[in-house]
Amino acid sequence: MARDLLTAGIELDLETEAGRQLRMEAVKAELAGMLSAGDGLAVIDKVVSLMLGLERENERLAWRLLRAVRYRFGRSTEKLSKEDLTQLFLALGGTEAEAKADLAVPTPVAPPEETDDGVSAPPTDGDAPPQKKRRQRNSGGATRVGPDVERLITKVPVPAEERVCALCGKEKITFGHVEHERIEFVPAKVIVHVERREKSACTSCRKDVSVADRREVPAVIRRVAPSMLAKLLADKCAMALPLHRQRKELDRMGLFMPEKTMASYWAYTTDLLEPISLATTADVFGADVVGADDSVLKTLDKHAKGGSFRGHLWCFVGTDATPGAPERVGYGYTPSWQASEIAEWFAAIDGRIQCDGYAGYSSETEDEDGQTVVAVPPERRLGCGMHIRSKFHAALLAKDKRAVIPLKHFADLYLVEADCKAQALDAEARGNLRRVRSLPILDAFDAWVDAIHPKLLPKSPLRRATTYAINQRPFFRQCFEGGRFEIDNGRTERRIRNFAVGRRNFLFTGSPRGGERLAIAYTLVDNCSILRIDPRQYLEDVITKREAGWPLARLSELTPHRWAAEHPAQNRPE
Repeated sequence: MARDLLTAGIELDLETEAGRQLRMEAVKAELAGMLSAGDGLAVIDKVVSLMLGLERENERLAWRLLRAVRYRFGRSTEKLSKEDLTQLFLALGGTEAEAKADLAVPTPVAPPEETDDGVSAPPTDGDAPPQKKRRQRNSGGATRVGPDVERLITKVPVPAEERVCALCGKEKITFGHVEHERIEFVPAKVIVHVERREKSACTSCRKDVSVADRREVPAVIRRVAPSMLAKLLADKCAMALPLHRQRKELDRMGLFMPEKTMASYWAYTTDLLEPISLATTADVFGADVVGADDSVLKTLDKHAKGGSFRGHLWCFVGTDATPGAPERVGYGYTPSWQASEIAEWFAAIDGRIQCDGYAGYSSETEDEDGQTVVAVPPERRLGCGMHIRSKFHAALLAKDKRAVIPLKHFADLYLVEADCKAQALDAEARGNLRRVRSLPILDAFDAWVDAIHPKLLPKSPLRRATTYAINQRPFFRQCFEGGRFEIDNGRTERRIRNFAVGRRNFLFTGSPRGGERLAIAYTLVDNCSILRIDPRQYLEDVITKREAGWPLARLSELTPHRWAAEHPAQNRPE
């Protein structure tokens, strides 16, 4: 087999080389004919056109290679420092004063300090040299231990010979303690609860036998408790531990559980919790603003080409249209990227929808009544500044320094947003600040895009960026309608990153239904992460209640946000 493949590869190389030789001979003959006809200028034009074509193809391949190498080995962040933007701005003919003025962040004026007697302190002398502000390291603060963590206190008394005063001879009294803390880790363990019911019988007649009744009969009879089921879901979605790694962990603890058994527990638990996940997603769809994005999830299928196909896990983040509003997240799975598979979700959203430039959002589909509708109506669609900016950043990586101009415009826009957050402005105040500072920057960005777009080569990275910016312009500008909306879909990007990290471990799902079950688990566990509650405690409680016959009319009480409100003691501090 290997010899056949090698032979086929050699034959293909020979055919490619032969074809190249024939093309070169044809070009050579064409040029020779032009020279013999005395048309030297045509020969020069022909050679120059061939060289230009090769250079463009070389640039295109170099750009693709650069992106591939960066994706494989480079950093994922697209952040540019102020120094980088300043140097690139200067290289394009700008002045240093203009660059620093545009990149400067307005500093809010602090109120005068007051002395102990309530009198304002005099201002400092304007001629005095400014004090150099020390840069504080962002170390994340000191190690903190929650109040609910178990504490084992060992009391160490003062020796008896030292409890008597050496000066007056009277007995000393205790007035306090000196404490030293040492944090220890106790490994997890598997516990088997055995209920041993007594049996008794009469040894004389051998007819009367008694067996003690069970103290508590669970709603579902099985060998594992809800705590084990909760661990399977929480560890896979919160800790990115696939089931086969959890099986190895349990094996080290002395519990051997076959993979098929763990998979059956996973399927049973997610099917049991599916109504709660649907109620949570419905709450997300009812938010004022819903951000949407997807990520690839490889799905196994023996009938598909290569034994798998490209599925998609969708993330929806709902927030109220006020700065700093809490997030709610829901997930869904589709076996393809067709707009018809997501139209039903977006039809259930009444508020604004923030998304990227995926063409399916603008595709026309038919609803249940047979009416032709657009998946995401343009009047309710918000653009994403992060996706627009990323296209220009890719052009900058392709050595096109002209891309620094739009990147600088985006840096200015995000400086305005940072200033709004630093001052904790409400929606109205943020809208006023955007009208004064952001809209002129946005107008300058659009004018630059319109001016340079016709001059660019069709397949150049910068042309791709400007085309994307022009197509997304009406949606991106709707983000600046007042101060209610964010200018990017970063909330959704940050939430779906948890799944993207976990996907590196479990790699694929076994079936489309497996993808739907994964979406169910991520919906519940990711909301627990947002609310800072222990997903295992939450899942154990709701699994127990669902198996005990929790009424469907009260199903909304088991959603993570309602559960966290009724269990405030489980909320962990920031």
